Amino acid sequence: MKRIFGFVYFSITMLIHMFIGYPTYAFENQSQSLEASNLRSAIDEANKIKDPKQRLDSLRAASDKIMVACKENLMVRDILAKTAKDISKIDDIAKQADAFRAALLETLVILTFKPRVEAPVPAGFPAPTPVGVVEIKKLPVYRMAKVNNGAAGGNSFFTLFNHIKKNNIEMTAPVEMTMAEKNGKFTESSMAFLYQETTLGKTGPQGNVAVLDTTECMVASVGMRGSSTSENMESARRWLIEKIKNAPEAYEIAGELKVMGYNSPFMPEKLRYYEVQLPLKLPAK
Repeated sequence: MKRIFGFVYFSITMLIHMFIGYPTYAFENQSQSLEASNLRSAIDEANKIKDPKQRLDSLRAASDKIMVACKENLMVRDILAKTAKDISKIDDIAKQADAFRAALLETLVILTFKPRVEAPVPAGFPAPTPVGVVEIKKLPVYRMAKVNNGAAGGNSFFTLFNHIKKNNIEMTAPVEMTMAEKNGKFTESSMAFLYQETTLGKTGPQGNVAVLDTTECMVASVGMRGSSTSENMESARRWLIEKIKNAPEAYEIAGELKVMGYNSPFMPEKLRYYEVQLPLKLPAK
């Protein structure tokens, strides 16, 4: 019992040291913030309309406008498109308006969400992708300590923590997790802690941990919030593939799905932010 209590106490102390001791700061997407302000005003104006048909028309117009203004936000697009389809099955116009209003309020939450970063980010790393937005961006070369779940016996996080503690490496965000899919379920196959600089430490195997440098690469990335459930992974993958297919460049998928987690377990679930990414390459000529 004392051993278990000691382990729990040690784990909590570690996490507090890694995340809570570092000042949290948030990224804001200016264009989405402006659209969110306009949407909030549109919802408020629609709420003043007593006639259900006119209120529904007003909310439809707000939906159409936000879909055009935020066309890169496929999460928002899917929410509003599904709502438009679903209300066709509802006879009561007032209930149709209520359903559209609920969807627009959900959209407002997405557009105003600010990713909170609780640890230093590796040098040259791009800003987090806004929630729901799908973009193609470049990742710089970075050094990471990586461990396969099988080799770590299910204790990847603590294996990596012991590694960075032993080598005096500061904890950073994001934590990189490679995801494997089987029968529609996604599970973590490996985890990596990123070094803040490629000059820190040295590459090579260190027990179960492999320290290696990546190559500069392009990724398709989508910002997500909440928990990285299999359902969310599948939605994210669908959006990423759509983005890749519609990109001007003929990109090919060059690796497995990855989750880039920016928050500690202490962050409330509704405030947690992560990116889902697919590495890309251009086809050989």
